Amino acid sequence: MRLSSFIHANLDAILRDWVAFAASQMPAAASIDEVGLLDHGRLILQEIAEDMRRPQDDDERQAKSEGQSDTPAPLRSIPSRSHARQRERQGFEVEQMVAEYRALRATVLRLWRASQGEALALQDLDDVTRFNEAVDQAIAESLSVFVLEVNRTRDLFLGMLGHDLRGPLSTISAYAALALRTRPDDAPQLAVVKRSVGQMKALLDDLVEYTRHRLGSGLPVSPAPLHLDKFAQNTLQEIDAITPGRVLQLTVLGDLQGEWDARRLHQALSNLVFNALKYGFPSSPVRVILDGTRADEVLLAVENHGKPIPADLLPSLFDPLVRAGSDEGDADSQVAGANLGLGLYVVREIALAHGGTVDVSSDEGATRFELRLPRICVRRDGA
Repeated sequence: MRLSSFIHANLDAILRDWVAFAASQMPAAASIDEVGLLDHGRLILQEIAEDMRRPQDDDERQAKSEGQSDTPAPLRSIPSRSHARQRERQGFEVEQMVAEYRALRATVLRLWRASQGEALALQDLDDVTRFNEAVDQAIAESLSVFVLEVNRTRDLFLGMLGHDLRGPLSTISAYAALALRTRPDDAPQLAVVKRSVGQMKALLDDLVEYTRHRLGSGLPVSPAPLHLDKFAQNTLQEIDAITPGRVLQLTVLGDLQGEWDARRLHQALSNLVFNALKYGFPSSPVRVILDGTRADEVLLAVENHGKPIPADLLPSLFDPLVRAGSDEGDADSQVAGANLGLGLYVVREIALAHGGTVDVSSDEGATRFELRLPRICVRRDGA
C-alpha cells in the first residue's frame, strides 16, 4: 500500500499513538483537549497525505525540504497553523511542539513499515521522501505561526504592563508632590522619590512606544513650529534638576527653527542624555550640540566621555531588547551588561517618524549620538 493511502486508512491507529505522546508533555499537557488534538491531528495527517499526492518538480522538492515552499496558502485554517496556535495558548514550549511532529513521523513510518512486510519497492523510497518533505513543511508552518503568537502575546503583556503601571506611579508622584509642600523637613528624601518616579515614567513611556510599534499601530507624530534651542534648554533644565553633581553643556549653531513634534523630541533628547549620564565618566560633562547651519536639516548630537562601545555591538545598538555582554575587567564600559534596546530603539523610531536618521560613533575619546532631522517633518500621524 502506498504511504499516502496507508495514512488515510489508518488515521485512528496513528492518532492514538500521537495523543498518548502529547499527553506525556507535562506540565503543558495538563490542559490538553483530547478531542481537539484528535481533530487537529486528523487534519494535519490528511494535509500531509494530500500533499504527498500532488505532483512536484525538483525545485519545489528542495524548497519544501528547507521549509520554504511557496505552495501553502496563507490561511489561518491550515491545520498545522491552527495546531501551533492551540499549542501556544496551552502553554507548550516550542521544543514540545516540534517533538510532537517527530513522534508523528516515527509513528507513521513504524506502522507503515510493519504493514509492508519484508519487500520494499522503489516507489516506497519515494513515498518516504515525500512524506518527510511534507512533515518538514508542516513543521515550518507551525513554527512560523507559533513564534508569531508568542511574540504577540509578549507584546500584549508588555503593553498592558506599561499602561497599568502608570496608575500607581501617578499616585506615588502626586503623594510626593503633596508631601513636599506639607513636610519640608523631608524634602531631601522626597526629592529622591520624585527623581525615581521620573525615571520610571520615562521607562514606561519607552515600553509603551515599543509595544505600540510592535503591535502595528506605528509611532504617530504631530509636528508644529518649534525653536529647537529653547526647547533643548528647557529639556536640559528638567534633567539637570534631577541629576545633581553632573554637568550638562549646550552648544548652539545656526538657525534652529523648524516643524517637529516637541513631545517626541523631548523623549528622544531625554533618552540620549540619560544614556550619556549613565555610561559616561561622572567627572566629565555631557555635551549637547545643536547645529542648524544647513538649510535642509538640523543636527542634534549628544556626546559623553567614557569607555567606548564595542565595535561589534554598534550595528545592533538601536535594535529592541538587545543585551550586551561584557568581558571580565570591562564591567564599566558604555554598555556592559545593560539592556540597551528600549530607550535607543525609541530614539530611532522617533527619528524615522520625522523622516530623519540616528547614528552613533564611539572611540577611546568619546561616544557621540547624532540625530538628523529635516526642518519640516515629512511624516505625520505614523504614516
